Amino acid sequence: MPYHANRPRPLTREELESLTPLTATKENPHRVSQSGWPAIYVTVPSGVELAPKATSQRIDVRSDEQSLWKIAIEMSAGATRGIPMGCTVQRHEKTDTMGKISGHSSFRPEWMNVRFVPKTGIQRPQPHMRDGKGRKVKPLTVFPGDARQVLFDTSWPWLLTGKIVNSDGASGSGVLIGDRLVLTARHVMPWNSIGAGNWWMKFTPYYFDGTERFGSSYVSDARHYGTDDSDFNLSHDYAVLRLFEPLGNRLGYIGTTSFDDGWRGLNVWENIGYPFDVASGERPAVQSWQSFEDDYEDDDGQTLETEASLNHGNSGGPFFAWFDNGTQVRACGVVSSEVSFNGDADNSVSGGDNLVNLVDWARANWPL
Repeated sequence: MPYHANRPRPLTREELESLTPLTATKENPHRVSQSGWPAIYVTVPSGVELAPKATSQRIDVRSDEQSLWKIAIEMSAGATRGIPMGCTVQRHEKTDTMGKISGHSSFRPEWMNVRFVPKTGIQRPQPHMRDGKGRKVKPLTVFPGDARQVLFDTSWPWLLTGKIVNSDGASGSGVLIGDRLVLTARHVMPWNSIGAGNWWMKFTPYYFDGTERFGSSYVSDARHYGTDDSDFNLSHDYAVLRLFEPLGNRLGYIGTTSFDDGWRGLNVWENIGYPFDVASGERPAVQSWQSFEDDYEDDDGQTLETEASLNHGNSGGPFFAWFDNGTQVRACGVVSSEVSFNGDADNSVSGGDNLVNLVDWARANWPL
């Protein structure tokens, strides 16, 4: 996108570090599970009333004086346990909002604390990934001076990025961008299962070592940007997912923005995701103060060039920055793949006006 001198720029590291963290001003009206246990989903036939009954039984007392219990749940006749399947997958076309919007606002609930610089911990080195035949697997590029750290921050907006798993057995990353909306990469969608007509995706914000501290939700619908290209198009590698559960209503969400040429080289971007080489994709990894060296336009989509360290599992994770004196957080794109820019191997992030347009459609047509 061309440079606009009057367009607000992202805040720098020095500006963010000068801001005082914000404390919640209201009590959280939403009950948050402290156990982090996954929910159980059941399908009930029409006309059957669901009346689950839970029973508990102590079955052992250990030497450390802790007791082991078994909890069983009895369901109504006809109820079956299973995963909520996705409904529609739609291709998004251009609409008359193209070029008329440059971004969307974020939402921070008044019961959420805000920290402008996240709490992190040093990652432990992981062994090289290999496939089933023992061959080394080439990840997205991890550059020298790897800045990734494990994210130990559950304040806003750091808890909004989560892990996505799908019915193809793959995983990636995504971020809340609306009450029921998640932004991710198009290639994170389970295309094999979608082709078979039976698919599902699950999003867990701040997934950490198998826990679901802030809940989770399966995906009801998905919409990806449509192109006329027969090959995969990096500048349009994004999709918006509609959740069954309105997680963004209680956790908040970030906004979006198209990338401005005047932001090239600015070390202002944050990235969060679940790369396989950091805790085997079981913990969120964050890297701060990243930049984009260049951007390439393609039919109102953008491919952004970065030397941020990324790996498989990062796909779909956001690159976002702070705006408006720390009151707004906006993503300019999502992680796509490794790509060669003029013979130089870098990582690519997909964004542009078309991403903003897709989110605009989702916010208008998939309301709470």
